[in-house]
Amino acid sequence: MLSEWVAFSLKLQFGCSLGTLSGQQLTMWISKLTALLLLLLCITQCLLAESSEGQQKRRRKGKGQQPQAQRGEPQDGGKKSSQPPSRAAEGKKQRRARGSAHKQGRFLSQEQIECKWVLRGPEGSDINLRVQCKKDLSDYWCEFTGKPSACTKYSQDAKTYWKQVTRALKKQKALCSQPSAVLKSTLCRSTKAAHLKMTSSSLLTSAAPGEEQEKTLSSDPTANPDIDKIASEYCNDNWSSVCKFLFSAIQG
Repeated sequence: MLSEWVAFSLKLQFGCSLGTLSGQQLTMWISKLTALLLLLLCITQCLLAESSEGQQKRRRKGKGQQPQAQRGEPQDGGKKSSQPPSRAAEGKKQRRARGSAHKQGRFLSQEQIECKWVLRGPEGSDINLRVQCKKDLSDYWCEFTGKPSACTKYSQDAKTYWKQVTRALKKQKALCSQPSAVLKSTLCRSTKAAHLKMTSSSLLTSAAPGEEQEKTLSSDPTANPDIDKIASEYCNDNWSSVCKFLFSAIQG
């Protein structure tokens, strides 16, 4: 088969058959044919090598690419999929939303006097709110005391409680001049212990203990230790003054 193909090639190139060639011509033709075969073999090996290298690259690329679900990559146009927050994260978010109360602040009173307030005292016990105002060249102050932690809603939303209390402070008329002044929060309206009552003021002169007792006895004709004791035992606080008057009338 090979001899026939060689003879056909000789006819195409030299226009003669194998038997009519001389030794020199035959040797030249074989060398050319050998070179051509070597060239074809080299080209074939290069093509095979390139094909094998391309297959290896595709394999490595296929192994390196993992499904997006396994890699945790977003599947919707590059946006990360939102996951439901944990309970701890939700609790932290709620605490952050409620916030903590401010410890101090400034405001203008109803008389347009510059004042500032400061909270003092640990959480869970009586808290003191001190107000200090400056009018012209004189300063005056007063203090309000209460126990906000006695209100169950205070622990849930302390920020709202103090916001309402400071709002009530700004609405006070003749600030630090009313002994019966009380600061209330609508959040803890039903809890009296959580109300802040004025306990001291620089605008109110305090009398000595003996003078105060003497003034009280002289101003209250029904004042009697025994009557006070009986009234406190048998009467409500709202009716204590009426009970004292009736007992004093019966005794007198």
